[in-house]
Amino acid sequence: MDVFLEQETEWAKPSMVARIAVSMPLRAHSSESLFAEVEQLHRRGIRYVAVRRQQVLRIGEHALHDVLADAGISVSCLGFAGGFTGSLGMTFDRATDDVRRAVDLATDLGARFLVVVPGEQGLHTYNHAERTVRMGLTDVLYYADQRRVQLLIPNDTVLGCKTDVFKIKGCPLRWVDRLGSQTIRPMIIVRGATIACRLPRGWRESLANGGCLRVCHKCRNYDENAKLLTGILTYLARNGGVPGFERLSAE
Repeated sequence: MDVFLEQETEWAKPSMVARIAVSMPLRAHSSESLFAEVEQLHRRGIRYVAVRRQQVLRIGEHALHDVLADAGISVSCLGFAGGFTGSLGMTFDRATDDVRRAVDLATDLGARFLVVVPGEQGLHTYNHAERTVRMGLTDVLYYADQRRVQLLIPNDTVLGCKTDVFKIKGCPLRWVDRLGSQTIRPMIIVRGATIACRLPRGWRESLANGGCLRVCHKCRNYDENAKLLTGILTYLARNGGVPGFERLSAE
């Protein structure tokens, strides 16, 4: 489950609580399962889904887009691309080219976000790995910015293998902010027990500035964390800023 703020242009009078949006992970891997899942999501009032590139390849870009559009559902986030440090088996140039291809696909799907995994430090020194990650993001920044796709940098693994995440010394949210671009934003991964301890300082400011919260759907604590996060957001929206939020609880 992803939590983010809808863009201000989608609201006549934008405010943080009024713009809170929730996106659910799409699980379908075939056209047959897609129809059934989309129908269920539509009944639940879900307006956004997050998809992976492998799903798009299996189902087909146009088929996926059309089925979702018919149900009034949009793709909010596409994952994943990157691996600048080489830990995912690609050279630096191949990794940056892969990000550009993923940006094109995100644009075609109408997705606002693309998850970019930097790659782990591996055998690099920390400073060399950090420079490599910065160079990779800088290299693709203009391309993404021109296509109005925001690049989300996870603070923890999204693949579950640890080779995709670069562990920042200090606060990862501040590290992203120091890049100085609104196109590159943090993705805060919520995994494990006690969600309150998993949300870093500044998460609300990060959300307000275009970041994203993701409750890991493969975590054994997913249901509990999703309910707790729903409670936190309901508290933030206690004046009625998120109508129908109770329908978005995890299955």
